[in-house]
Amino acid sequence: MAASARSSVLAFIAASCHPAAAARAPALSSGESAGWVSSTVKAVEPEIQAASMRSLDVPGFESAVLYTPTGSGPRPLLVAAHGAGGSPEWECEYWRRLTNGFAFLLCLRGTALGGSYGGYFFRDHRALEKELVAAERVARSNEPRIALGSAVYAGFSQGASMASAMIAQHAGEFPFLVLIEGFELWNVPRARTFARAGGRRILFACGSKECAKVAEASVRWLGVAGVEAKLEYASGTGHSPLGEVMTRIASSLPWLLGGNECWRP
Repeated sequence: MAASARSSVLAFIAASCHPAAAARAPALSSGESAGWVSSTVKAVEPEIQAASMRSLDVPGFESAVLYTPTGSGPRPLLVAAHGAGGSPEWECEYWRRLTNGFAFLLCLRGTALGGSYGGYFFRDHRALEKELVAAERVARSNEPRIALGSAVYAGFSQGASMASAMIAQHAGEFPFLVLIEGFELWNVPRARTFARAGGRRILFACGSKECAKVAEASVRWLGVAGVEAKLEYASGTGHSPLGEVMTRIASSLPWLLGGNECWRP
């Protein structure tokens, strides 16, 4: 990632979500000392978690990967889905770098390719949707620090194309999307469903002309429905989330997330 793009991202995500209301100490009675209040306040201070990356069991599915950021206050969530042959470990590291470890990252695994192949895939958009819903539920039950109404869904290749067929119905949970090298066209009805459900913005990132052609049309139809959408096209990069594609995603994250208090400086 270029140094200038990385610097803009780090500055943008430096602040945390607005924390929950602070715990209040009981009022002093006439016979109680200020020292008692001090010890009480210290006792209710939240524990600061260290950053960690761990496997997360998801009933009915292969395990996901969950990255927990350091801190004690609420942080936003980003859910990532890989392409065919990918892995959640790789996706979580990719997005940890892009967000500088600021957000919770939940990376879906899918189904093993089998045979001599070590990667994973998603059978279809319905399978991806079911895994997404189940994994998000488990992650939130395990990590109460995950903020509400601020989640990002990010998909590459299969994770982008298949999500485009079902994510509009989940825009209340995922109002921000990053779709990298996907090939599924957004039409006006789908865009309106996304908007009605609470969708805010969609960032398309392409390295191939095939992706860019579909994304250009999608941006146009999303605009008709009143949804803000943007295409970043790194011509010549090819079917990859790396290189100039990654740099362009980094530079566009402030545009994508600027309207949400959990991502706002």
